[in-house]
Amino acid sequence: MCRRTTFSVVFFCKKTKLNKKGKAPIYARITTSGNITEIYTQCQIEPKHWSQRLEQSTLRDSVSLQINEIITTYRTNILAAYDSIIKEGREPNCFAIKQRLENRSGNRRMFLAEFSKYCDKRQKEVRYVTDAASDGVTVHHKERIITDINTTPYAEYTV
Repeated sequence: MCRRTTFSVVFFCKKTKLNKKGKAPIYARITTSGNITEIYTQCQIEPKHWSQRLEQSTLRDSVSLQINEIITTYRTNILAAYDSIIKEGREPNCFAIKQRLENRSGNRRMFLAEFSKYCDKRQKEVRYVTDAASDGVTVHHKERIITDINTTPYAEYTV
């Protein structure tokens, strides 16, 4: 039996958190089956230029049009995340949608892979400097450092 879930997305201007310039942040409130979460859209607007009924800016200047476009993109991304969770066969909730939007699990990279890229970059820099050096002693010394880096296991490096 499929459980009934309610789902809504509302954008609002949080007038209680005005900054020094008198602008308030714009949040997206996601509600699923009575659970609520809010996401900051990285946009700010003067409260007098915000229409809660339309959920967008009332001005037509370039900045306001850009804010409206960002809000439209956020709404599209929220609905896409909701649909993808349903297609995965999971029950959609506001916290899973928020996590999907923030992509917490997707941006993590393994330390060794990143460290390997860093080592490769540094080795290329050292080889470049080595090739530019004129005396044989300096070249030999830097090539030995490269050899040491290549032979040292990754486990010895600590964060």
